Amino acid sequence: MAEGKELDQPVEADEGAVAQEEARAELPPAASAAPAVTTITISAIGDNTLGGPVGSERAKGSFQHLHSSSGADFARPFSAVLKVLEADDLTIGNLEGPLTDQGCRTDHTFAFRGEPAFAEMLKRGSVEVVSLANNHAEDCGSKGVADTRTALKAHGVGHFGLGVADVRTVRGIEVVNLGFTGGNLAVKREVVEAIKAHRKPDNLVIVSFHWGIEGTTSFSSSQQTLGRAAIDAGADLVLGHHPHVLQGIENYKGKRIVYSLGNFVFGGHGQPSDLDTMIFRARFSFSKGALSATGYEIVPAHMSGDKKQNDFRPVLVSGSEAEAIRAKVVQASPLGEAAAIF
Repeated sequence: MAEGKELDQPVEADEGAVAQEEARAELPPAASAAPAVTTITISAIGDNTLGGPVGSERAKGSFQHLHSSSGADFARPFSAVLKVLEADDLTIGNLEGPLTDQGCRTDHTFAFRGEPAFAEMLKRGSVEVVSLANNHAEDCGSKGVADTRTALKAHGVGHFGLGVADVRTVRGIEVVNLGFTGGNLAVKREVVEAIKAHRKPDNLVIVSFHWGIEGTTSFSSSQQTLGRAAIDAGADLVLGHHPHVLQGIENYKGKRIVYSLGNFVFGGHGQPSDLDTMIFRARFSFSKGALSATGYEIVPAHMSGDKKQNDFRPVLVSGSEAEAIRAKVVQASPLGEAAAIF
C-alpha cells in the first residue's frame, strides 16, 4: 500500500491494466505443477554387540577395556563410517546383546552384555533404530531387555522385535520396521500376519530376520522361503543377520532380500577370521501415494581397522579390497542375478 493513502480513498482505474487483466482471463489455465516426489535413503548394518562376553569386561582387548583406554569416547565405534550413515534418512542395525547391569545367564558359553550408557554410541553413530530380535537379546533375562529398551529410549534410538514394531515418519512417509528371530518356518504365519497388519498403499515396510547358520556364506532354503513370504505379504525390503559373515542378495519380484549383513561393531569376538562387512543402502521414491525402489548399493567395509585384533571400529575400504567384498556378495547370490541385485 502506498504511504499515506487511505483505505477508503477512491482509486481511478487504469484502462490499460484492465485490458491486460481481461486478456489474461481468456487464456487457458496453466498446466498443473509436477507431482512432488519424496525420496528416502535407508542404510542397513549387521550385528552390533556393544559390549562382550560376560566376565571379559576387564580383559585386555575387550570392548569395554578398549573403550576405557580410548578415553571413553562414545563416538569412536562408528566414527570411520559416520559420513555414510549420517548422509541417509534412516540407519537400521541389529543390537546383539542387552545394555544392562543385570546379571546374565550362565548356561551358555557366550552371554553378551554392555553398559546402558553404550546406547549413546548408536546415537553418535547416526543409527536411528535397532532390532532386538536375536538370540542374545535375552541373555540377561526380561530385566535385561527392559533395561535395554530404557537405555535406547533415553538416547533417542528406536527398537523393534520381541513383539514390538517401530513405526515412524521419515520425510513425511510412514516407515515400519518389524523383526523376527530364527529361520524356522514355524514363524512364517506370524511374519505374514504382522506385515499385513502394517502394510498400507503409501508406507514402507522393512522386515529383519535373525536367521541362518553361523559362519556359512550360503543362505538356506528356509531363509529363502521366509524372505520370499515376507515380500509376498507386502514387505518392501528384507534384511538378515546372525551368520556373522556376508551372504548373498536376492532380487525377488523387484525387491531385495539381503540374506546376511555380517558383523559391524561386534564386541563378541576379539579376533574374527573374516573382517568383511558392508553397509547396504536402498533408495525409495514416493509419488502420488505410490512407492518405487530407485536404487540399491553396497558400501564395502571391514569390521575393524586393525586386521590382527578387533578394534571395534568398522572402516570403509576401497580398491581391490572393496571389489573383493562385492565379488563375494555376488558369488553368494542366486545365479544369473549378479547384474540385478544392486
